[in-house]
Amino acid sequence: MNDQVRLGNDQGFDIYTINLKFDNIVKTFTSPQVISLLSYSLILHDLNPSQTPFRNPDEADLQQIFSQIPKNEVVKIFSEKLEQMKMLSSFDSTERKLIELLKIYGYDEESLLADIQVYRLEQTDYIDIDCTTENPLLSAYIVNTLCKEFNRFYTSYLVQRSAENIQLLDTMIAQKKAFLDSQQNRLNNVLRGGDAAIADANISLIQDYQTKLQQKQSDLNNAQIALKEVEKQIAQYDQLQKTIFENNTSIIQLNRQISDLQAQYDNSPSPDLANKIASLRRQLQDKLSENAQNSLSDLPPKATLIQKQSDLQVEIQSDQSDIQNLQNSIRTLSANIRSSASKSVIIDALQKEVDRARADYLNAQEKYNNIINQGAQDAGFKQILIGQPAVNPLPSHRIIIMGLSGITAVCLTIFIIVFIEYIDLSVKTPSFFVKQTGLPILSPVNKVNLKKNKIWELLSQASPKSEKRQNTIRELIRKVRHQIEKSGNHIILFTSTEPQQGKTTLIQALAYSFSLSKKKVLMIDTNFCNNDLTVLTGARPTLESFSTRNYKITYEELESLITHTSIPLVDVIGCEGGDYTPKEILPEGNLLEHLKDLLDWYDYIFLEAAPMNEYTDTKEMVEYVDGIIAVFSSEAVIKEDDHEGINYLKSLNGKFNGAILNKVEFENLDR
Repeated sequence: MNDQVRLGNDQGFDIYTINLKFDNIVKTFTSPQVISLLSYSLILHDLNPSQTPFRNPDEADLQQIFSQIPKNEVVKIFSEKLEQMKMLSSFDSTERKLIELLKIYGYDEESLLADIQVYRLEQTDYIDIDCTTENPLLSAYIVNTLCKEFNRFYTSYLVQRSAENIQLLDTMIAQKKAFLDSQQNRLNNVLRGGDAAIADANISLIQDYQTKLQQKQSDLNNAQIALKEVEKQIAQYDQLQKTIFENNTSIIQLNRQISDLQAQYDNSPSPDLANKIASLRRQLQDKLSENAQNSLSDLPPKATLIQKQSDLQVEIQSDQSDIQNLQNSIRTLSANIRSSASKSVIIDALQKEVDRARADYLNAQEKYNNIINQGAQDAGFKQILIGQPAVNPLPSHRIIIMGLSGITAVCLTIFIIVFIEYIDLSVKTPSFFVKQTGLPILSPVNKVNLKKNKIWELLSQASPKSEKRQNTIRELIRKVRHQIEKSGNHIILFTSTEPQQGKTTLIQALAYSFSLSKKKVLMIDTNFCNNDLTVLTGARPTLESFSTRNYKITYEELESLITHTSIPLVDVIGCEGGDYTPKEILPEGNLLEHLKDLLDWYDYIFLEAAPMNEYTDTKEMVEYVDGIIAVFSSEAVIKEDDHEGINYLKSLNGKFNGAILNKVEFENLDR
């Protein structure tokens, strides 16, 4: 964290650095350390009996805390934490209770951060602090206290960091001063002394240069070794990259070959193809294993290696240049040991060493003085506006909010409706049913409520003479009746692909409609898995037990089978029901074998079969009937299983009368 957000005269205008510094400052404002100091100030204010508290929590919650920690002890701990700028620790049981107390007051970190906004005003060096609470005085107190505690925390941080830097620079200055003194003493000795002093200084300089030369040669050797290692890693990286690329190419080719051979094997299996596929799979596994072993993740990124290579090359060039200069200096000094010009050369060399040492010392001294000066300054942040309580509360915008809520509710409702319609795959309309199944429709039948009335009661509700015929379901059932009469079929099996499609209700409705046209109808319940027709009509379950040895059924035998319904001209034969099919349960000479005999007494015979997706009853009874009508619910979805039954119906070669789309909503009748 930098101590100042400022632009110096000696540095460029770096907008990124400035923004980064401001971001750091904003984060510090909302850091746990600063927010903790704000929490302590708030809780101490509310616990002070001489101050009017901003918040008054439930007394029972407070007593639960104060019964474990006395109130004066709580005030003492918070005061010490505020003065020492320390955070509460959840590891300490006592301080954990104090954290709970802050939550009760709503002065914990999470609650306060929800009310506070700290941000930099765009393109300025100002930081704005906003606070919104239920109490304007509390909001103003939070803003002003946050500024104060931030400055206190930040100044303390700068002082601490300055102290660390001062200690480090103090040691460095002492070292630089000692080195400067030693170099100055050596120069003075040469200036005061004779040939012996010059010789000693010359030798001393040569020894110093030789020591530096050895160090530079050692650095050069280390850099050259490191460069070779980096170049080796780059070469290894390139080789691994090449190997992985070649392996990936081979893997793609092997996968393609395996797929081609597998397709051939599926069409025409043979041991030779199986062996080839197994061999290719082994090769593929080997390539995958080799790729796993040759992972590039074990090496540093190539960009890092190249940067390191460049840095080492620059370092080597610098070391080589320094070594050349040191060797030249040593040769010069060695050549001048006995020369008359030796004294001036040595003095010049010593003076350069003294100047270099003095420059290092002065540089360290300047850094030391800068740190001292910065430590004497404050954090560099001034509060130019004092937070004031709001005169008026924030507008509630109730009308706007209600309007937006209404618009949102409408839009959401429309979206939900559209979404439901989009994901709803049910048949719904007759035209969509024909498009999906390809089956002809005798007629759709609208959805009716049968909770209060039976089906024939709804069909019997006639419109007043002054009005047109408006009983929709009765008209649609009449349409189905007409289609049946037109077909010339008298023994009809009603089936479906799935249960709960409405077969039982439609059979009763059609029987009633035919009775109105003076036709006598017999209903037979052959739905052994679900004998609702038997139950609803109260029919005697005589189907499974009936058998006759007569060539034709007699009237007396018929009377023993049937149950007369409350609808004139409509009779019913019921079944026990169970886990069996017609061929499994019905004996020789059963009723199905004599259905045509019954046409002596009935105009039409309607049979109900079990659903085709789960049971084979329909296929077993096809031979006994003249025609088949399939019942589908518009609420159902045509699934893959249904298509099998639909294809079977299409294959009946004229015996299929058509389909009835049941439970259609009135607006979907395609009228």
